[in-house]
Amino acid sequence: MIWAISVVLALAGLVLLAVAALRLLGGLKQLGYGLERVQERAEQAQELQERLNLTLAEVQRTTAALPEK
Repeated sequence: MIWAISVVLALAGLVLLAVAALRLLGGLKQLGYGLERVQERAEQAQELQERLNLTLAEVQRTTAALPEK
């Protein structure tokens, strides 16, 4: 009788462990998606920074070519 209770408790523990593992895997998958989005945003920010630098350089060239008053 005691061994039957032990087996039932052990199985219940395994079920809880499996549920926790599945929830953890789901969380890790969402974390991976979030990381991909962050990397995409970082690439976009880098591209925007490059465009801003080019625009700033063009403004500096244009203002340098203006006659002084």
